Amino acid sequence: MSPGPKSVTARASAHRGDQKTAPENTVPALQLAVQKGAHQIEFDVQRTVDGHLVCLHDHTLDRTTNGSGDVADLTFAEVRRLDAGGWKDSQYAGVQIPTLKEMLAAAPPPVELNVHLRNLPDLAEQVVAQIMEMGRVDQCHLAVGETQAKVSRGLCPELKICNMERQGRAASDYPDDSIRMGTEYLQILGWDESLPEVCEHLHAHGLTINYFGTEDPELMRKLAEAGIDFILTDDLDTCLGVLAEYGVLPLA
Repeated sequence: MSPGPKSVTARASAHRGDQKTAPENTVPALQLAVQKGAHQIEFDVQRTVDGHLVCLHDHTLDRTTNGSGDVADLTFAEVRRLDAGGWKDSQYAGVQIPTLKEMLAAAPPPVELNVHLRNLPDLAEQVVAQIMEMGRVDQCHLAVGETQAKVSRGLCPELKICNMERQGRAASDYPDDSIRMGTEYLQILGWDESLPEVCEHLHAHGLTINYFGTEDPELMRKLAEAGIDFILTDDLDTCLGVLAEYGVLPLA
């Protein structure tokens, strides 16, 4: 009788929400990820010229809206007039670029939120204030560089940090740099044969390991068995299916 799958700690992280089905970094993509049982949801935060926090990955509007130009050059009113969903499917026509507040409101605990900040002056201060105001400190972690991490720590020491400073492979200085920084998370890029040993080392120091990113089920299995905690993926359905092979259920 062959042994069953080994026990794993891996969970599914919906990269920019359930973006395979719905337009990335929008409320529908986030809501679908919640409904399907994603354990973590990643999304990006930046700012309009008049200081409003909005969720969009690209600096420019061209790829995922019917607008063009830099987000940072437009007012909030201008950004909100854009269609951020029709490019994906006609059923999402008219979907707006969401605010950070709307994204937080659409994803109640216990799902984890991986909040990736653009490197903009005073952005960390604004985001931390919004997370604190909505009582979501325990639910979120910020994916930031060292400067924004220090700002966040000063404002809210309880808010967890994912080190994005010079992020890299397992076989690099990045894991030990993250340990020295005292962050709670880091984000590994790319498979490396040393990954199981690196995961064990990082876990011994209390770090949670995000891996970016894959849609390949075979690699997902390797990552799960290596000790990765969260697999950031553009294909949430496949990731949840792979993890189910190990007895990991979607988040209820």
